Amino acid sequence: MRLLNLPLMLLAMSLTACASVKNPNPADPFEAFNRGVFSFNEGVDKVALKPLAKGYDYAVPKLGKIMVHNFFSNLDDVVVTANDLLQLKFKQAFSDATRVVFNSTFGVFGLLEVTTRLEKHHEDFGQTLGYWGVPSGPYLMLPLLGPSSIRDATGVAVDTVPSQMKQIKPVTARNVAYGVKIVD
Repeated sequence: MRLLNLPLMLLAMSLTACASVKNPNPADPFEAFNRGVFSFNEGVDKVALKPLAKGYDYAVPKLGKIMVHNFFSNLDDVVVTANDLLQLKFKQAFSDATRVVFNSTFGVFGLLEVTTRLEKHHEDFGQTLGYWGVPSGPYLMLPLLGPSSIRDATGVAVDTVPSQMKQIKPVTARNVAYGVKIVD
């Protein structure tokens, strides 16, 4: 994912020249950058993501969409479990690890969610940093990902380290998987 983000970040930074802010606001130090990235995101959404999402919605049956969503949700539960542990939420970590094991085996690689009785959690490294007292920092617009903060953007980057998506080989298949996840 790092290779995918680098060109987008460079493009977004080049777009900041298009956003002119005469009096930078100390409360929003990245305003010019954020405006450029927002414009970039709007353009990508209009030209590519919205048509792709409409085509996906039209072409893929409801059951297929549910299974795709379950698959990516199951992969994300690995990262959620790691963040549970880092936040000392051991009971929640056990529950989330159980979700991964059962959905990966009895749910056929996570395509089926067989753990509906176990609560789904949404922990990430940005929340982990917040748990340990790291302030959120200023507002930040991320390319393709949207609004965030410095702390949460750092969390997004760190969460890619244990992500199972990085294990997909070859790289073209991994990039297709990232694309499907974004459209989902």
